[in-house]
Amino acid sequence: MRSIFSSCLVSGKSRKKQRQGKGKTEGSVSIFLIMVLAFVFLFTAVLIDYARIAAFNVQEERLARASVRSVMSSYDVELREKYGLFAFGESDGDMLLSQVLNDNMHKSGRSDVFNLVPFVLETSSLKWSRPLGSYDVVSRQILEEMKYKAPVDFALELAGKFKPMSGVMAEASRVTELLSKLQPLYDEREEALDLMLERRRQAAESGRRLLQSIMDPLAETISASSLGSIQSAADIPAQYSDYLGKYYDDLYRDSKKPAKYTYQLSLYRSRTTEMLSRFPGLLTAFREDHERSMEGANEAIKKAEQLNDEMRNILEQSRMEGVNLSNDPANDWDIPGSSGEISSDPLKKLREQEDALILSSTDLSQMENSISTQQSAYGAIEPIVTGMSGVLYEALSEYGDSYQMISSVLEASRVVNNYLQNYGKKGSIIVSDLAVIEQHRSSDKERKQLEREAKSKLGEAKALLDKIRMMGNGVTDSLTSYQTLRQYYEENIAFNKELVSDSLVKSEVSTNPYTAGSSAMEDMDGIYAAMGGIMGGARDRLFQTEYSAFYFQHFDVSKLATLAKGSEGTTELTDQLNPQAQELEYILYGFHNPAGNVAAAYAEIFAMRLSIRTMEGFIEKASLGNPLAVLAAALLYGIQQAIQDMLLLCEKNSITLSKYLPAQLTYRDHLRLFMMLHGGGNVQLSRMLALIRLNTGINPDERSTYVSSNIKLGMRLWFLPGVVKLLDYSAGYSGEVQGSTYMRTVQADFSY
Repeated sequence: MRSIFSSCLVSGKSRKKQRQGKGKTEGSVSIFLIMVLAFVFLFTAVLIDYARIAAFNVQEERLARASVRSVMSSYDVELREKYGLFAFGESDGDMLLSQVLNDNMHKSGRSDVFNLVPFVLETSSLKWSRPLGSYDVVSRQILEEMKYKAPVDFALELAGKFKPMSGVMAEASRVTELLSKLQPLYDEREEALDLMLERRRQAAESGRRLLQSIMDPLAETISASSLGSIQSAADIPAQYSDYLGKYYDDLYRDSKKPAKYTYQLSLYRSRTTEMLSRFPGLLTAFREDHERSMEGANEAIKKAEQLNDEMRNILEQSRMEGVNLSNDPANDWDIPGSSGEISSDPLKKLREQEDALILSSTDLSQMENSISTQQSAYGAIEPIVTGMSGVLYEALSEYGDSYQMISSVLEASRVVNNYLQNYGKKGSIIVSDLAVIEQHRSSDKERKQLEREAKSKLGEAKALLDKIRMMGNGVTDSLTSYQTLRQYYEENIAFNKELVSDSLVKSEVSTNPYTAGSSAMEDMDGIYAAMGGIMGGARDRLFQTEYSAFYFQHFDVSKLATLAKGSEGTTELTDQLNPQAQELEYILYGFHNPAGNVAAAYAEIFAMRLSIRTMEGFIEKASLGNPLAVLAAALLYGIQQAIQDMLLLCEKNSITLSKYLPAQLTYRDHLRLFMMLHGGGNVQLSRMLALIRLNTGINPDERSTYVSSNIKLGMRLWFLPGVVKLLDYSAGYSGEVQGSTYMRTVQADFSY
């Protein structure tokens, strides 16, 4: 450029000399040419540097992105291979970045290469974030890992197996729920009716002492007898004739002779007075006891009516809700089901018989009328007994009417005795009322026997569950591992700074058949609801569930076979009590002890088998008629079959879904179902991350999955850096000019 400029000046001077010889106006052309050339030079130089700057910016962007990708290619291989997760490894990221940048800036060994955009590295740095231990990060990676696997596996392996029996299970659940609510109310109502009859008996029996004081023993006549002890009111008229005889003997004796019967006559009068004085107290005691007992009878019948109304309301509410419920919760599942389908007709017919459990208003009115009739019968006793006492006071004088006294005693004894015969112990009316009540209790004895057997069988299942819990006693090494696992879990919870509700899943088997059955049916409803949610698009829970089942080890259930058969040996179970042998159970239940998670899984599988087998029991025992008897029989059948299922599962690791469906379910399949029911939350994520840390020694909380790189490069400007810097204020380039060097900082981000 300088040589060209110099030659132009020389030629300009020579032309100037020539023009000076010809005229003075030719010099202006040379000055104008110089100005034009200067402007062209300025424009060209600035344009060249701007072109170089644009190329520099593009190349720097590409280099930044390529370098940060190169850095993040150093992911942890163990995490990827074992768990399908990405996180940066243990390498020095800054060193990797510098190495990659320097390698890209290395000059070629050729001397004839012209580098239009030479640049140098000024500074480089990395900023790490989004550790793998964060819930949102690990959830996203799980979603990416499982989005092509989980939907197909779930639909084909599980949902298709359960679809054919969804309708009958829904019906069985509603029947079990309804009858389990009615059963305690029914028993309480029947107890109230029994109490009502018992209080009526007690009311009548409270007059037994009164009857004994009137006549004991009972007889149709009263025979005359000599003066003596007076044990009842009947003895007063019986001895009255002898009393009169002795009285007149003394009255008409020889005046010179002393009275012979003064003491005996006085003793008769005192005994009569003492006997008659008892009756007001006896009547008062009878009245108070009778009123108290009859009040109890009235309260009992009112309670029975209240309970009967509650039963009716529950039944009506259940039927109203049943109208709005779909018979088959799997109707909308757009998948083919496995072969076969179970009819729910027997259960629907059973529901038609539920009205038999409700007492009609006529029955209850008859019971109330019977109580009123008894009260009226009692009302006739006190006046007659009081009248008898008034008549018997005549025995204290010589003017008494023996016949009238005998008649009053016989009448009083007859009225009181009839009352006792009708309403007392084994009273005819009470027995008749009991027979009316027993008409709707035709299956109660059989039902009670079934309940006792079912409770006994549940006790066996609970005993085995207790044995499983005891397996972990004394296993020190496993317990230590669980303590470490708990520490990792709690650290991850604290790292995420969330208040996580770590509510553990129940792991008990109730000894009440109705409670166990209702709970099992409720859990099955939950499983179908979870399946429905997943089929409707709730993908996150499914992905997390299937991820857990795919990457984490579950317990070898065959190790429980000997224990399930009654053996006490647990030596072969030692290796299965470590966290690494029951990872899936730990993720699901979260117990930090060697046997708690296995016991919880066993209890929940038993509950699921109980629900399915109880459904079968409804179909098998529907012929019993009485709904509560059918429920008791179905529960007993379900418990017995569920126990056998658990033994078969331990022996073969799989069981038939139902007697009516041939599909097989493995132990792992059951855990997948329960993960859908309980899993999908942050608690399970923390448990997974704790297991990953325990198994690999890698702390996910410290491993980043996102990086931002800041790279500052410089390029020397060829022309007029001042002009470039000046123009930069208006053009707004992202870099800056420092001296004769153009500097620019670029940020590049990358995430796994």
